[in-house]
Amino acid sequence: MTDNLIMSDKNHTAEPIMPIGTQIRKLRKQKGLSLADLARRCGTSAPTLHRYEGGWDRFEVATLRRIAAALGTRLDVRMVPLAAQKEPRAKKPGDLVDLLAPLFWDKDLTEDDLGEYPIWVLKRTLMFGSWVQVSAVRHFYGERLVLQAANARGVDARTRNFWNILLSED
Repeated sequence: MTDNLIMSDKNHTAEPIMPIGTQIRKLRKQKGLSLADLARRCGTSAPTLHRYEGGWDRFEVATLRRIAAALGTRLDVRMVPLAAQKEPRAKKPGDLVDLLAPLFWDKDLTEDDLGEYPIWVLKRTLMFGSWVQVSAVRHFYGERLVLQAANARGVDARTRNFWNILLSED
């Protein structure tokens, strides 16, 4: 899945779209900036930048504008119709761990965690994951366990309601 957000150098047209976090990391490194340097320049925190670069996709557009300005780029937000495509699937547990790793900034996620703590993995993914990450865990764990996680303690009401509506329609 690609984001509909593009950061492009003022002198170049946009390259093939890559995730916005990857774009931020690439541009930051090209400029020789550390996370802390860029955070100071754009008025945000290094952990926020780390989450953005790691694949977290709950962006604040105002923050992205400041990041783009600090990197000497412009932010272009577009809505592009999606072509019918098959969702990517994690073929083995290690692939799922790699896909979900950015969501677990406080702990290194392991294959063992997938089996031992499925509700914890699902809760984090349902609340903070991208559609690709959520699709992968839905495929891996199944709808019943996803619904159980959505209704578990600690899941915010908005997330719980969304998944209850979505899964009751399926």
